[in-house]
Order: sequence, then C-alpha cells, then structure tokens
Amino acid sequence: MANTFTLSIFAPDKRFLEIEATEVVFSTPEGRMGVMAGHMPMVASAVEGIVEIKQEGVREGEQGERKTAAISQGFVDIGGDKVSFFVGTAEWAEEIDEARAKAAIQRAQAKLDGELNRAEYVRAKTAIARAMARLKAVDAGKRV
Repeated sequence: MANTFTLSIFAPDKRFLEIEATEVVFSTPEGRMGVMAGHMPMVASAVEGIVEIKQEGVREGEQGERKTAAISQGFVDIGGDKVSFFVGTAEWAEEIDEARAKAAIQRAQAKLDGELNRAEYVRAKTAIARAMARLKAVDAGKRV
C-alpha cells in the first residue's frame, strides 16, 4: 500500500476535512504544489484555487479515490505525517452552484467598472478570484 498522511482542512466556521491521503495538490503564489507522504516540513501560502486530493485504494493495487475542493487563501503546514490547511473558505466541487459563481463574477466585474476606493477594489478582485476558483473546482470535479 502507498504511504499516507493525515490531511486536514480547516475554515473559520468548520473542520472541513480530516482523512488519510496519499497526495494533495494545491495552488501557491509561485504555482501548483504537490505533497506526498514524507514531504519535508514547511509552511506555504495557499491561494484561491482548487485542492486535488488522492486517497489510496482499499485493496492492494486498487485505484484510489480522487476528490476536488475549492479553497480561498490561507496557509498550509506540512510536517511529518500531517498536512493542515488553514483557509478562509472550503467547499466540495459537487456542492458548488455554477450559476451562482458565474453571477458573482459578473457582479464583481460590474463593481470594477465603477469608481472604487482601495478596499472596494480589493474586495471585488477577491470575489472574482474566489468565484473563478469555484468554477475551476466544478470543472475539475467533472473530470474526476
């Protein structure tokens, strides 16, 4: 059987996930990053995007399960046999309302077309990034 590690994802309102995984791939400011069991200890920034999770199969040689979630920014603590995400939001791809995410992009884009102060501009850009991550998760979830 493949080596596993405990993968946890925490959002302010809930413990989103705690499972044994064989691999997790997520977005950082520098690009996509993958973690497997035995990864060197480190702390990394996580940006809005998708988290792809792989679990091993129940029986020897069996294909493992893959899961996809959308997360907002936060950080990841990688150490020993544990990987913990601490993010603002997390949701499973299959729970995302695609039409609602598209509408959120349109609303935020409309705000960007007007005059905004710095805080309003940052909120609009963040809303777009979060909605885009949600749409990417939906798309990735369809391919799994």
